[in-house]
Order: sequence, then structure tokens, then C-alpha cells
Amino acid sequence: MTNIPEQQNVVSSSAGFNTNVFRQGIGKISKKIFSSVPTVVLISTLIIGGVLVSCQDKNNQNNKTEVMQNNQEEKEGILKAIDLYVEAGRKGDGNIAKPAFASTATMSWSENGALKSVPIQALFDGFSAAKPMEANYKLTTLDVEGDVAIARIESQFGPDKYADMFTLVKDGSNWKIISKIYQVKK
Repeated sequence: MTNIPEQQNVVSSSAGFNTNVFRQGIGKISKKIFSSVPTVVLISTLIIGGVLVSCQDKNNQNNKTEVMQNNQEEKEGILKAIDLYVEAGRKGDGNIAKPAFASTATMSWSENGALKSVPIQALFDGFSAAKPMEANYKLTTLDVEGDVAIARIESQFGPDKYADMFTLVKDGSNWKIISKIYQVKK
């Protein structure tokens, strides 16, 4: 604010209006208004902030609903691939699992502390060589980012239990497993 020097002379109008008294009154009112500016600014900020948060919450609700719908569709596509994998083990037919895997997919594990990795055809051959058996799984982790995903399941084929981890990539409208890593559970 600019300070205005006080005038010493008193100017009166014909109606008896005293400008010094007027200035002093305005000064007192200005001090009250401007001393409460932080309060006014705070209240205004809270009101505006509340409106913005309310709008953002509404947008987030809409975005969350959209993301949840997309995630549900993606989850169903990913589970379709995992279902084919488990069904192949259940029926003893590796051909059932083939559509779930990319042709370049691999299967890896650790054996006596050494990394083992083979083309996915070894899994198909293993399923086809086995007899049908009880098989089931439980999805424990699913992380989807755009067209890539990581899934972890706890599975059981016959008496054997496994921790299976898959990396998947969306190929067109289908999810393909590009790698399977597993650990035999004791």
C-alpha cells in the first residue's frame, strides 16, 4: 500500500463535511479489512481448494471406475491364458496350453542353485507325457501396466505344489505368456 501524507489543513464543505475525519474513518476501516486479509485469503483458499478437491475426487472416481473396468477385462484375458496352462496339466495334453504361450516363450527354474531354462515346448511335452491329474491354482499377484503384466500363482498338479510366475504381453486382443518361472514348494 502507498502511504498518503496527512494534510494539516482542514477542508470543509458547505454541508460541514470534514475530510480529516473522513480520512481517519477510512484509515480505521482499511486497517480492519487489511488486517483480516490473511483470514479472508485463508477462507477463500479453503473454499476454492474444497471445490477443486471435490472436482478432482469426482474425476478420480470416474477414472477409478474406468481403470477398474479395464483392469477387470485385462485380468480376465490374463486368467484365460493361465487357465489354459492349468487345463493342459489337468488333462495331460500340452496342446491345450499352446495358445496361452508365445512361440518364443521360455520356462526357467533353479536346480541345486543353478539356473535352468528351456524353450516352452519342454512344458508342452511334459504335460503330454503325463497322465491326467487333479490341477488347480490360486492367483496371488497380478500387476498390469498397459500391454504387459506379471502374474504369480500358487498351483498344484497332482500332489506337487508350485509357485509359478509369469510375464505376459498383450498380442492383439490376447494375452501371451512369454516366460514361466517356477519353484517347487515343499
